[in-house]
Amino acid sequence: MYLCADLDAFFVSVEQALNPSLKGKPVIVGGLPHQRGVVASASYEARKFGIHSGMPTAQAYRLCPKAIFLRGNFRSYAWYSDRFYEILGSYSPDVDMVSIDEAYINIHGTQRLFGPPLALAQKLKTEIKTNLNIPVSIGIARTKIFSKIACDQSKPDGLLLVSQANEMSFLSPLNVRALPGIGPKHMEILKNLNINTVEELLATPDWVAETALGNYYKVIKFFIHGGDYQITDSIKSVSRETTLAEDTISKELIYALFLYLTERACNTLREQQLLAKTVTVKIRFSDFKTVSKRTKMDPNNAQQIIFEHGAKILETLLKEKKRVRLIGVALSRFDYDGLQPSIFKVKEERLNRLNYALDKARVKFGFNCLFPANTTILKRHFKDTEHGYSLHTPSLSQ
Repeated sequence: MYLCADLDAFFVSVEQALNPSLKGKPVIVGGLPHQRGVVASASYEARKFGIHSGMPTAQAYRLCPKAIFLRGNFRSYAWYSDRFYEILGSYSPDVDMVSIDEAYINIHGTQRLFGPPLALAQKLKTEIKTNLNIPVSIGIARTKIFSKIACDQSKPDGLLLVSQANEMSFLSPLNVRALPGIGPKHMEILKNLNINTVEELLATPDWVAETALGNYYKVIKFFIHGGDYQITDSIKSVSRETTLAEDTISKELIYALFLYLTERACNTLREQQLLAKTVTVKIRFSDFKTVSKRTKMDPNNAQQIIFEHGAKILETLLKEKKRVRLIGVALSRFDYDGLQPSIFKVKEERLNRLNYALDKARVKFGFNCLFPANTTILKRHFKDTEHGYSLHTPSLSQ
């Protein structure tokens, strides 16, 4: 049995824990209203105005001009996330962090120590509230998929257990958007077919559903009938992106920033001992047109190699010759890094040794203690801190 724990409106909740006067107010983390940026997190009081993550802060300000806008502090968020993980680890040795504020816990065999699942979950909620002063929503079920759906349905600050016998009665009346992987495009197709609930989807002939959702319909059926995420798939991708303070057409700055973001993403891969097989490059132009393109590559976590693949994509995307507003990179389709050298890949092994040594130096002396020469231009545009450059709107999601 699995427990899914998700810290509600995490960035905002941390800000409210640090400054209790913010509680009960519309609070938005991600940028200031008269500067460009996007909403990273919004309090439930702000969400009542239609504000959501990913929305431009200028639009959020128009919807709720009385909201409190904060730039955010990722060091504080990382500290709270680490404490969250430590608390979860005291309840089970099998904790699978899937993001900075969400985790799955295997609670099989914990009953003798903590009682039945609901009792354990209530103790966990109380401990998080007492020690961190932030709310957490919890879902409990036999698979990670069902526990995640239950967790989402319990928000905010709720607790919901779904037994195996009640799985279908719980799932059937829910909107199809509750299913994992169902995005806006899927929703539009299903709405045109008058399919709104999970029950209606399951009642639809397979050939119709497969036409609408493609092969992903088979994945959904697998999940509904007890299938689950594999542990090796817990992290789907690692991405880094930023919105610039001012649009730019400078290729020197764009490529330097892309390399820096790639370095940060690859650093995370090496920490997780993962190798990526796909790199995706994302660009948003000054007219808000957003384009992305991906390419496959041999499994690796070396920024030198991944940058070469990504730079080719970037060159293609920049042929539009427009000013650039946002730059991003995402790494996905992971293998585990066995860290076993191969006599047939001398260059790759040298890069591995170089990059792991680089990581150690950066942990000890700061991220920018060593940096590629072609990223020097970033020092003229961004504040250099011990944790790296202070970008205008950093995205540290994974």
